[in-house]
Amino acid sequence: MPIVVVEQENTVAALAARLVKTGTSKAVKERAAQAIRAANPGLDLDHLRPGMVVVVPPLVEARDEAPDVVEGALAAFFEQISRELDALIQTARSALEADKAERQATAEVLAAEKVQAAAQNDPMLRNNLEQVRQTLADDGQIAVEITESLITGTEQWFTDLDDLSTLW
Repeated sequence: MPIVVVEQENTVAALAARLVKTGTSKAVKERAAQAIRAANPGLDLDHLRPGMVVVVPPLVEARDEAPDVVEGALAAFFEQISRELDALIQTARSALEADKAERQATAEVLAAEKVQAAAQNDPMLRNNLEQVRQTLADDGQIAVEITESLITGTEQWFTDLDDLSTLW
């Protein structure tokens, strides 16, 4: 059900009058007031104050332009979450690319002619270089898997957000 924020109205009758179409009969306004009372059993609707939040049930003679405060706020909230999730995915992809570039630069240093020449004369260095190369390759694969997992999870969050947005 939509909600409204009390503006200048100080009674439920005044609020109902604001929410129904202009020219609506007194009987329809009274039915609207009773429906609002029924939807808000915990509120003192005879002493409204500006800023109070009131649930409004569907009213037959409701004005078309009455905004739903919750719907607008939720739409903005879901939009913000979507932007943040998009930014998370972009950051993860950028970090993966930077990590890949750093591993590539390290691999180029290890493949340098002087490093290879030194490794030819030192079996322990040759063994250590091979272990570093293998570790770089393994780390690269792990980074890809973690990033893909993050993106998959984020895509699931988008699906969940879409599902949640249909509840209002």
